Amino acid sequence: MKANVLIFFLCLISSIPSFAQVNSHYWSHQYGSKGLLLNGSVIASVNDETAIFYNPGAMGFTEDFGLSVSLITPTYSLLRTTDFLGDGTSFSDQGLGLAPGLVAAMLKPFGTDRVTMGITTFTRFKSEVSVEDRVVNEVLNSSNQLFLGDVDFNRRLSETWLGLGLSVRILDNLAFGFTQFLTWRGEKVALNFRKEILNKFDPSFLIAGWRSNFEYGYSANGGSLTKFGLCWQPWGIKLGATLTTSTYGLILRGADYAFEDQKVFIDNSSTATSNDRSVDLNDYKTPWSAGFGIEIPVGGSKLSISTEYFSKVEKYFLIDDTDDPLDGLSSQSVPTTIRIGQANERVLNVGIGIERSWKERYTWFYGFRTDFSPRSLFELREGVTFLASTPSIYHISTGGAYAYRKSQFSVGIDYGFGYKKGGEQLTDISEVTTDNIFQFSGEDDVKTFVHQISLYITYDL
Repeated sequence: MKANVLIFFLCLISSIPSFAQVNSHYWSHQYGSKGLLLNGSVIASVNDETAIFYNPGAMGFTEDFGLSVSLITPTYSLLRTTDFLGDGTSFSDQGLGLAPGLVAAMLKPFGTDRVTMGITTFTRFKSEVSVEDRVVNEVLNSSNQLFLGDVDFNRRLSETWLGLGLSVRILDNLAFGFTQFLTWRGEKVALNFRKEILNKFDPSFLIAGWRSNFEYGYSANGGSLTKFGLCWQPWGIKLGATLTTSTYGLILRGADYAFEDQKVFIDNSSTATSNDRSVDLNDYKTPWSAGFGIEIPVGGSKLSISTEYFSKVEKYFLIDDTDDPLDGLSSQSVPTTIRIGQANERVLNVGIGIERSWKERYTWFYGFRTDFSPRSLFELREGVTFLASTPSIYHISTGGAYAYRKSQFSVGIDYGFGYKKGGEQLTDISEVTTDNIFQFSGEDDVKTFVHQISLYITYDL
């Protein structure tokens, strides 16, 4: 495949990466009534079945056992990008769907309060984004030419975790635990684009054009990931710490890609190339992370603070394949190389929550959290790199819980907002000519807005 085709693809991701990453930031989703309503600030204070995920050590202090279910979380999201195809252009993606949920259960299998076990399954990421855009503009310094551009982008991502946890209460106020997770992740990306210069007075006449279809996908299934947790409750406060490994020991992995690329030049000559391959997933990496939390009584309320650091992921290649598209049957065939690389910067997220009891059975919650962008770096080959400009998201939440015997029903709402300026334009339609139609250039002034509104409804049996 021509290098500039993949350069286009990487430019697209770097300019509108929110489609690919808004739902795959490290703190995108929270679980359970307390985790949702306190916006994830529960590393020290979690007291239900979601401790299997948030802090396995805290499982040792949970008294009531049952089933925790996030029943339904309808979420409306809106993403708007401006100036992507030149100044004054814009497009948006919006939709109403269900955010990932969780089911978890715990028990004491050995007849002692010192040992607690739990099991959980939840969707860590799930998103599908489709974007279509079309522009028509006059060609610069030409009175008889028109530029036509089309972009069609689709990305699907899903990741599911299954975990088995164990906690041991070492002292009356100190417990240690771990959860062993298995993960299943799949991703599929498809990009179609067209750039054409037409005769203004006879639009059926193609002066120069470039059409390309490109897609790739991969699966990384049966990966292991271990989370360790420590919980200490001295002097009326709660302290928590966690350490999560990167993914290791993938059982099943695979990848594929396909492309078609055609160019028509101003002298009526043309080129065409295509391929369709199933290949091995070259590598798959996630960051390790370390978290810390504290819960402090403040008057009649409880203040919870949590923070988690995610390590840097150095550059690596998901797909790295060289192949002859014509299988050696052509004497002039040139092998093409497909390299899909990425890297993530380090991230430090913070969550703050306030919990206040009201009339014994009622509790009100307020929460705030950051979901900073890992600023993913995508690389095609040595010397061709693009820095993603994904917006960081800031969340605020509020809601209430009603407790009856050992059950709790909770309702809340969360609002997230993100804004980023400085992404690279795919191309500037006001500057397209027959000399640069096969190039991509533009200013670093793409602006991306993100809005998310989620309604939380959970029930702990």
